[in-house]
Amino acid sequence: MDRCIVLVDAGYLLGAAASLLAGEPSRSRITVDHAALIQGLRERAESDTERPLLRIYWFDGAPDRVPQPEHRRLRVMPRVTVRLGALTRSDGRWAQKGVDAAMHAELTELARNRACSDVVLVTGDGDLLPGMMAAKEHGVAVHLWAVQAADGDYNQSEDLVAEADERRVLDRTWITKAVRAKDLGGVCAPPPVPRPEIAAILSAPLPESAP
Repeated sequence: MDRCIVLVDAGYLLGAAASLLAGEPSRSRITVDHAALIQGLRERAESDTERPLLRIYWFDGAPDRVPQPEHRRLRVMPRVTVRLGALTRSDGRWAQKGVDAAMHAELTELARNRACSDVVLVTGDGDLLPGMMAAKEHGVAVHLWAVQAADGDYNQSEDLVAEADERRVLDRTWITKAVRAKDLGGVCAPPPVPRPEIAAILSAPLPESAP
């Protein structure tokens, strides 16, 4: 089938975007216009692959695999399918569980069934390497997309980069069409007004110096 499919590791995409725009990978540091992001992914995929889009798969983690508000917004959008893994907290940090395995299984199944001619992977995890290789063996062209790294270096597995048929970078200009860093600077509070007796002392003239 001469169609393209996009598989998005949301943890990678949004974490890397937060690093680029806010200086740290916490997704709480950014706001996302999901409708604009999905539209941007679709347009970019159809342009890069020269194939019409079949579907965008959005892989993300959620506590107890319960859809969060953003997942509910995404899964009612046209041509978007949401797949959820678990989200667990360890040592004060959240970690996705099962997302890579789900992406690998979906990629392998789509290639085996010849559901598309081109697949776009938005991920950085080397665990997807076997799935990428399997897709290529089934005649699927694999396009690997990276988010521009904050330090100008790679933020993807070198093995993925080496194995991909095509690699593109989603740069800051592209990212900021749908993602913004939150302005965490609050309004400065006015200085406290001194009590009347303190104000009188402060406004009194200084005593003359002794001769």
